[in-house]
Amino acid sequence: MSKFTMLIKTQTQPGKRDDVRKLYEAQLMPRARQNADQEVVVFINDMQNENVFYIFEVYSSAEASQANAQAPWFWDYMKAVGPLLDGQPEVMTGTPALAKGIAI
Repeated sequence: MSKFTMLIKTQTQPGKRDDVRKLYEAQLMPRARQNADQEVVVFINDMQNENVFYIFEVYSSAEASQANAQAPWFWDYMKAVGPLLDGQPEVMTGTPALAKGIAI
């Protein structure tokens, strides 16, 4: 079974990136830390645009990612974060071909 990666680019309302990060940290990071199938999570601030961030994730499988996306607590987060966003996030998915720091 191949690992599954996601890179999510998100634009926030002006000045709301830190608010989104705090909400992510409070609602999603505790679950990620407890989920062995969600192997890597990185919240990345864009250095050129203060209203953009990226989330990079590595899962043990596509099914593990889908389980997160379908969980009721994820939708609770999406409802809370929605007003802070400027449009829909751009989601890119793939399988890792080369890596340093994680087993693929």
